Amino acid sequence: MAYIVDNGIWSSVFAVPSAIVDQHIKICSRLCLQVLLLMLRYPGQPVDEAWLAQHLSKDPADISDALHYWINAGIIFDTDRPAIHCAPAREESSAAFEKTPSAAPVTQETLSASGQKIVTVSARPKITRSDIAQMSQDNPAISQLLIEAQSVIGSPLTPIESEILVAIVSYYGMEIDVLLMLLQYCVSIGKASMNYVEKAAASWLEKGINTHELAELEITRLTRNNQQEKIVIEAFGLYNRSMTPKEKELVNKWFDHLGLSESLITLACQRSMENTGKISFAYADKILTSWSEKGIKTPAQAIEELNSAPGKKNNAGLNKSAQTGKYSSLDADELDKLLHQLSQE
Repeated sequence: MAYIVDNGIWSSVFAVPSAIVDQHIKICSRLCLQVLLLMLRYPGQPVDEAWLAQHLSKDPADISDALHYWINAGIIFDTDRPAIHCAPAREESSAAFEKTPSAAPVTQETLSASGQKIVTVSARPKITRSDIAQMSQDNPAISQLLIEAQSVIGSPLTPIESEILVAIVSYYGMEIDVLLMLLQYCVSIGKASMNYVEKAAASWLEKGINTHELAELEITRLTRNNQQEKIVIEAFGLYNRSMTPKEKELVNKWFDHLGLSESLITLACQRSMENTGKISFAYADKILTSWSEKGIKTPAQAIEELNSAPGKKNNAGLNKSAQTGKYSSLDADELDKLLHQLSQE
């Protein structure tokens, strides 16, 4: 089978410099290439992260990394000219762009729990490729960090990625083994953006997390929280948005403070949707708090309490699924009445 390019597309073309293919095609990331191609499609017209992120459906933080790659390569540069107007296509995109840090330098210093000074991302000095090369030569640990980080990410590091990693160690003061643990965790949850890694590193240092042991404890905590949130997301069918901080607090309350079982929490989430016709963390919290106060820990116990009420059948009338901690469609009506009763008390 043979292939040929449709001649019709040649009615509108733009040029790509040969140097891009000769010097960068093997080392630049896919997103870096997408960003440059999109900018070349609009020659001479300044664009910003928001505009690029919208047209490429990418996180503005990742777009920023790609832009810095080409800035360091001398292909693109900053300009004071106004960028193409970007009207966000959807509400969540607008909110994400509003969170994108301003390009204007902001000097801010904070202290970590251990009293260590932390300089914000926008305030730290610029580290050039020659700086990184010299630092790697003077300190073999820096060179090893970049090698291992590349292995963790699974692709060659861009100049901006190398700069951020070196800055976290040199200016933030994070231990190299702790940084690698953080990087591995971020990659495992699909947050490989260096902007995300840098912010997470600053957060860890503010909490005093800068040893292997403390890093292990924090990753265990974060992993547990992620698993708990996933259970609630699946129970609610909450796939079109992220949880709010308040909702995450409630999830933590149900699992860690009230010590309720996964099956009971799942049941309460499902029933709250059936009873209210919507996703309601508040409704589920009211049910679960009531159950906790009454010592109810499983769906079986909830049904047992219902059957122990005056005029109800005794525990012998329970079906097998209820006795083993699960409920079937035969229990649904009675359990629904119990949920209504508990939520009104």
